[in-house]
Amino acid sequence: MTATFERSWDTWVPAVSDSCILLDVGTVLSPFEKFSPGRVVIRGDRIEAVGLSSDVRTPDNAKRFEAPAMTLVPGFIEPHVHGCGGADVMDATPDSMSIICRTLAQHGTTAFLPTTVSAPVDALSSAIERLAGVIRTPSPGARPLGIHLEGPFLNVQKRGTHQPSHVRLPDATLLSDWIARSMGTIKLLTIAPELEGSAALSSQARETGVVVAMGHSDASYAQASEAADAGTRYAVHTFNAMRQFNHRDPGIVGAVLADDRIFAEIIADGIHVAPETVRLFAKVKGPARILLATDGTSATGMPDGEYALGTRTVQVRGGICRDGEGRLAGSTLTQDRALRNLLDWTRMSLSDALLALTVNPATALSLEGRGRLEPGAFADLALLDQNLQVARTYVAGAVVFDRSA
Repeated sequence: MTATFERSWDTWVPAVSDSCILLDVGTVLSPFEKFSPGRVVIRGDRIEAVGLSSDVRTPDNAKRFEAPAMTLVPGFIEPHVHGCGGADVMDATPDSMSIICRTLAQHGTTAFLPTTVSAPVDALSSAIERLAGVIRTPSPGARPLGIHLEGPFLNVQKRGTHQPSHVRLPDATLLSDWIARSMGTIKLLTIAPELEGSAALSSQARETGVVVAMGHSDASYAQASEAADAGTRYAVHTFNAMRQFNHRDPGIVGAVLADDRIFAEIIADGIHVAPETVRLFAKVKGPARILLATDGTSATGMPDGEYALGTRTVQVRGGICRDGEGRLAGSTLTQDRALRNLLDWTRMSLSDALLALTVNPATALSLEGRGRLEPGAFADLALLDQNLQVARTYVAGAVVFDRSA
């Protein structure tokens, strides 16, 4: 029998008072609606009202904040990050998670999936168990909403920086053990759909509420399409660690681009994927299916040097992470930078580009109450200046980053 878990932690937020905050800003992007000048009322940890400043009543005893030259948007949701600020997710300690939560918040990220890497079974099992504990007792800053298990069920031919000795074929017993150890906090599982046993393992994961993604894969177009038909509607870092697209053999990349059901991550740093390719990707997928993930490592926000990535180290030169074999090994990208890059490289409007950081990941990962500025949603917000730099970040109605402080 498959274990099931109560997912109340999914929407848990720190206890807050019934205090009221009034935000008057130059523009509010919900992101589906635009209000200029805009007003947002926060009551406790939730949004109470959103609209034009002239249309939203000022509550009694509200604490008022004004930023007439700035834009207020939903907080960013990061589905794929291995660390930042010098801290690695696989450390899975309260201190390392605190650094990650605070660092992400500086870049407008308000919710994220701490992402593992392939490792020896004992090490990965221990990390999953410890991550479950720190997820349930979050630190101030961005909120960890669940684990992204990237590996070890990957194609060794498309392993990227994952060590070949740690990559495994799908193993139902092992996955059941990890789901139990995680107390149901595994939210996303990356798997190569062409591997023997992947279909059964994917079905097993979905039965426990885990979203299944295709990635690190040498799948054919038919194999990827078959996985999508079975319910795998998410692709990890499109183009990277995937069979290359060919006009006679479109492969998994062709399936990801052609299938409107599939949400697709892209690492928009200009290193993993050329700006011109990002432009083509955005045009083909459309704004409603793009996810701006970073694949960030502990080196994010740090100077060049040597940093941890799971059980190994990576070298960072000029902001580019590589392993000892010279392979790209994650990134130093942040979501606010990814947003600016997407806007620079495409003809998207800011409202459409924001979907890739807010509504789309919330939809792809079934995150209720997140990714939108609307009454009843969690009060997770990012305040952007005229250059789209993050000036202030709110999580559950509390200021967790203030550039002016």
